[in-house]
Amino acid sequence: MKKIILFVLLFCCLGSLARAEVNVLLQAKYDGTAVKLRWLPADKELGYEYHLYRAPAETLDDRQQIATLRMPSYEEAKGLITKENEFSLKLLYPFETASDRAEVNAYLTQIDNRLNMIFFLSTVKPDLARLLGQAYLDTTIKTGEAYVYTLEVYSANDLVATKRIGIIAKHPAVLSMPWNVKAHLFPWGAGLTWEGYEPFIGFNIYRSDSYSGEYVKINKSPVQVQQAVNTDGTVDVAPYFFTDEITEENKTYYYKVRGIDFFGDLGPYSDVAIGQVKIDHRPSPPPRPDLEISEDNITLQWTKNDEKVIGYNVYRAPEQKGPYVQLNTKLVSDLSFRDETVIVDQNYFYLITAVNGGGYESLRSLAVLGVPVDVTPPPIVKDLQFSLNKATVNTQWSEVQANDLLGYRVYRTMDLKNKDWQLLNHDPVPKALYADVLTENLSRYPYYYRITSVDTHHNESAPSTMVKVKLPDVTPPRPPSITGSSVREGQVALTWKQVHVYDLAGFYVYREEAGQKLKVSQNLLINPSFVDANPPVDTPIIYTVVAVDETGNESEPSATVNLSVRDHIKPQISSFKAGVTKGEVVLMVVSKDTDLAGFDVLRSHNNRDFLKISHARIQETQFVDARVKKGKRYFYKVVLWDKAANNTESTVREVRVPK
Repeated sequence: MKKIILFVLLFCCLGSLARAEVNVLLQAKYDGTAVKLRWLPADKELGYEYHLYRAPAETLDDRQQIATLRMPSYEEAKGLITKENEFSLKLLYPFETASDRAEVNAYLTQIDNRLNMIFFLSTVKPDLARLLGQAYLDTTIKTGEAYVYTLEVYSANDLVATKRIGIIAKHPAVLSMPWNVKAHLFPWGAGLTWEGYEPFIGFNIYRSDSYSGEYVKINKSPVQVQQAVNTDGTVDVAPYFFTDEITEENKTYYYKVRGIDFFGDLGPYSDVAIGQVKIDHRPSPPPRPDLEISEDNITLQWTKNDEKVIGYNVYRAPEQKGPYVQLNTKLVSDLSFRDETVIVDQNYFYLITAVNGGGYESLRSLAVLGVPVDVTPPPIVKDLQFSLNKATVNTQWSEVQANDLLGYRVYRTMDLKNKDWQLLNHDPVPKALYADVLTENLSRYPYYYRITSVDTHHNESAPSTMVKVKLPDVTPPRPPSITGSSVREGQVALTWKQVHVYDLAGFYVYREEAGQKLKVSQNLLINPSFVDANPPVDTPIIYTVVAVDETGNESEPSATVNLSVRDHIKPQISSFKAGVTKGEVVLMVVSKDTDLAGFDVLRSHNNRDFLKISHARIQETQFVDARVKKGKRYFYKVVLWDKAANNTESTVREVRVPK
């Protein structure tokens, strides 16, 4: 059986509330130069983020956000916490500071006590309140102006509470002083009580050897006044609020008391109270006992503070105000007592008295609350498996056999070095399966899952073995952006911007002609450029580029490039002949090209200066030059043209016309 420490009677007013109905205590005060704001969530949750707004009281629509506050991470906090408050690191970050799993489990069983202590300390230590993100000092206000502050409380991205408070920065708040301070005299020292404790959450006690001497604080931690409101409206308080254990007989001491308010500010000193030890037959009351609580018993332990005490009586009640019933049938001579008549989840209030040799019984100690709680976690989850449906991870596991099983908690992380796994379900799931719906584009890194079982007392088992899940990559890269295109010698050249994604494999180029789309780069292109060596000629064509990742996902097409490639191939002359027939020069031009536009005839007398002698382009294969003279020598060449205006010049043919 695991044991847990006692539930101290602190911050009972801050009971746990449901997350969906978070209640927040918000207060503000003007100290003469600035407005102090302080708040506390009733459910004692440390993970909230707070957005603080301020607006002039007359124009609430002009509100402005003045702060976003939250508790920092452990690494951030180490640099913010002062040496005086280093102890609070263990309270605020128990899992980061835990040395082993046993210490982690101890924190889990003591979470309510730990949170009570954190919130009480934050009310008396302003530095700690600011570290929690639950305090703010507004120094930018104007004296005499009225303001309305709005506090929005967020859990993750969900707004769970909104609080508003108004204040006029005109008259500084003045704290009252405790009054009617009395020092009740006992042989073991002075028990102090006072009035005026309602405005304060704690008190400091000061003592001096003389009425006008130096008063020194003697309490180690702030003193709380324990009180209970009866059904008839009356208030019961402890017989004394603080005990100064002085033993020097007939020694006179002088006391003052100062209150500590919700903002951690100290009030004025009370008037002086005088305490003098005198003879009393009763022994000094024992200190409040410590409790060790298990599922089936509660053990009280205390220390001896009066050597004349020969035994103790132990009392128990279902409520703080009683009635108290004595548990021991004979005087307890030890400094401990075990109550084995407890029931799980029942409240038990304990106090003890001391008895001396003369049979005199002391005043009662302060009461302490003990609640037996089941602290044994259910069995560890086994056989964790998963299946994938696109971006949905379906986890399932073997059912845990436990009579008090509440359900299961599902945790996920992407970083195994991170101790704080993300809890996916706030309320435990009752069945051994869970569907985690992720976003399809989050497939770059693996996910890790593990499951714990939780019983009806919220004891949580150790985590199951984890499983590693990798989502299928269905997310294409970003589309490329074409930066240039050109046509030269019948070839199309394209360039585009490089796409920077971690899993880029390359690019494909598509060509569309007459509504038919064709991939013209059969292999992946590594570099952002491509030359289409055989594009269709004299027809509109469209080019697009896509990026491809290592899984084969293609991006959306780039913006289109629209162009047309003209014919650039020169016609070929199969044969060119020149001869003389009946005193005329006959030229014969033969070509196998099918897109001919005809040929031009050029003539020269010296094989240098050629002149075009055909007025129109010759469409036939023959040309007759009748304008020649007998006995003269002529030189001929032709220029063959195709319909795309490509041309080829022939070689020169020499012809001599007979006389």
